[in-house]
Amino acid sequence: MSVARPAAAATCFVERDPRVALARRAAVEGIGTLLLMLMVAGAGDAVLRSGGLAGSGPLPGALATSGSLIGLILAFGAVSGGHFNPLITVLQWLAGGRRLDCTIAYVVAQSAGAVAGAMLADALFGVRTQAVAALPFGNPLLSEAVATAGLMIIVFGCSRSGRAQTGPFAVGAWLTAAILATPSGSYANPAVTLGALFTGGPVALSGGSALLYVLAQSAGALAAFLVISIAYPKRSLSLGGAAPTPVEGEAS
Repeated sequence: MSVARPAAAATCFVERDPRVALARRAAVEGIGTLLLMLMVAGAGDAVLRSGGLAGSGPLPGALATSGSLIGLILAFGAVSGGHFNPLITVLQWLAGGRRLDCTIAYVVAQSAGAVAGAMLADALFGVRTQAVAALPFGNPLLSEAVATAGLMIIVFGCSRSGRAQTGPFAVGAWLTAAILATPSGSYANPAVTLGALFTGGPVALSGGSALLYVLAQSAGALAAFLVISIAYPKRSLSLGGAAPTPVEGEAS
């Protein structure tokens, strides 16, 4: 006889039903990251193609990134958790809330989606893929570490607070501020950083730049992990990708 499973506490950045096939959830992560990167690179390509919008600065990129993330998280979050960022996925695994096979599948899908989105954006605008950014040193790296730490604190703070509907808006608001206020433009996402190797225009990065950005982002994410562990001590959460707790009458 089956025993009804108690409903999981509502939260954000966690899939509604972790029993959904991993291939389906990973595909959603890949598609979502593709669309996110398409908006990020497309905004930059649009500014480049128009010769630059006077006085706009990073505003088009900020609006495109935050707006697309809000829509994508609301659209796909119930299926995959709406990460579209390997750091969110990996930190959930470090917290013991996601299986390793799920983590690997998500990160691969996110990275592939970012590359595809960057190339699609350049194809749409007829921009030749090339790295135009100089190798970053000093403040840009600190900028990426700080921007990423803030983003991860927002993500996991919303998730552990149990206020499911705040996540997408909080992330979008943080990124709008970070893109406008940080010298690096707040990539804050290794998948987007990888995708920036395959696009031209203002968001493009060279190989050396991208590697240093990812290292800075990883350091920022680990700092955020420490902050969240202090603010929200680890508690039992049924995070997506974790094996469901067996109940009587069900296979483990």
